[in-house]
Amino acid sequence: MALFVLLALTAVQCARLGAAGFFVQLAQGEIDQWTSAARKPAKVELLWTAKHFLDSLDYASDNPWALEGLAALDLARMRASQVPLEALAVTRDARARLRQALLLRPTSPFLWANLALTKLYLDEIDDELKTALRHAEELGPWEPVVQQTTLFVGLAAWPDLDSGMRQALARSVERGARRNPRKTLEIVGSYGRFDLVCAIHEYQAVGAPDCARAARAPGEPERQGQRP
Repeated sequence: MALFVLLALTAVQCARLGAAGFFVQLAQGEIDQWTSAARKPAKVELLWTAKHFLDSLDYASDNPWALEGLAALDLARMRASQVPLEALAVTRDARARLRQALLLRPTSPFLWANLALTKLYLDEIDDELKTALRHAEELGPWEPVVQQTTLFVGLAAWPDLDSGMRQALARSVERGARRNPRKTLEIVGSYGRFDLVCAIHEYQAVGAPDCARAARAPGEPERQGQRP
């Protein structure tokens, strides 16, 4: 009898996990549609996709993929919002969801990178942001999205980073030269940090004009960058 109850409970749990995964797949299908078309999603699309993730959490409240997806949507809503208080609220929601997801998937470089990004948007340049940067860089050194996000956040927080983290970001710039030098140059250039790229051969073909201007007019690096 006990074995029968155990098998029944296991079957129910498997069914719930299957349903949770199904709704995550639906949400990802929605995301793939606007991503492949290289367009910004409409507000109604964001809401519909969020509903799929929330439906997934109804079946498995600790589904890290649903939490990660909702956090990404929160950040998309933040970028699209014209209301400061709304943008602040959804960014805080993203931070909370990323923290919860990291309890379940602490080895995900994407979660750590997005947590660092969220902390930056909240102007929280603290130990949690630095820890998130370090883990993202260590766990996903060859992931282009992780590279670009950590570089964007790291350059914004550069004055507050120790020498080890600065060196790690410099190595990320070198790796970026092999994958997407134009995008890396765009991020570095938005902060005026051409000193990190101009001596690297792979950037000379795409960054020659910028490097020439930087050599003629050296100055303090800027602290503003474009949101990734």
